[in-house]
Amino acid sequence: MTLPIRNGRIRLPQGQIFWREVGQGIPIVLLHGTWGDGGDWLAVVDELSDYYHCLVPDLLGFGDSERPRRHYSVGLEVECLADWLEALKLRRVYLVGVGIGAWVAAGFALRHEDAVQGLVLLAPEGVKVAGADRRWRGGRSLLSPIPLARWLLSLLMPVAKLLGWRGMLALRQRVNLWRRSPAASQILFNRRPVEIQSDLVGDRLPWLKPPLLLLQGEADDDLIAAQIRAYTDAPRAKVQALPGQDLLQTAPEAVAQSIRAFVRSDR
Repeated sequence: MTLPIRNGRIRLPQGQIFWREVGQGIPIVLLHGTWGDGGDWLAVVDELSDYYHCLVPDLLGFGDSERPRRHYSVGLEVECLADWLEALKLRRVYLVGVGIGAWVAAGFALRHEDAVQGLVLLAPEGVKVAGADRRWRGGRSLLSPIPLARWLLSLLMPVAKLLGWRGMLALRQRVNLWRRSPAASQILFNRRPVEIQSDLVGDRLPWLKPPLLLLQGEADDDLIAAQIRAYTDAPRAKVQALPGQDLLQTAPEAVAQSIRAFVRSDR
């Protein structure tokens, strides 16, 4: 049975937050990925809402939540999540996250362990792994206030289209995505290195106390596999492999089944 989804908005000290809500029972908060919004979870929520109270916020600066001119960080998103849960009187929840949402979920659990019953994470950001530095350097140069790299990229685009340089064309698409998502870009790579380092959770994972399920696609790329391995430093972490890659898009039913099994096993 498909239940009607309710929309909510609330103004917090950090800005106005929008969320989707459906179902009753045990509360599960699902945090979206780096370049998306809460709508990315709808197929999973459709499978979960007959059993649980699902809440899907757009993080501050994303989706239909307010996009104030702020210096975005995971610390800011964690603070906002804490105030939102407090406003809704949700004292203890399961957190599910992908990408930046997984990073925020882990950061919240490290600061507010008593408020988290358990964590389910996919493609989790927030740890220093091989390959991440290259992405950081590329993103920082292409989003620099001095747009030399973007100017060179624009200059080469006619040639790239003519010769079919797929790598160059994909890079241009990536830059356009980054510029449309300023909050995500700032959190990932458009800050001072020391700020990003202070937000990383890798060194603190041995102190992550709630049970943690890491969902990994069998065809996920090396960067995601390395991120998953880093998160296994958490003492109660378990990895479950599922067929395919980009699980939220290609296997939402399997993701929902894994979440249900995890919640049932924890009761």
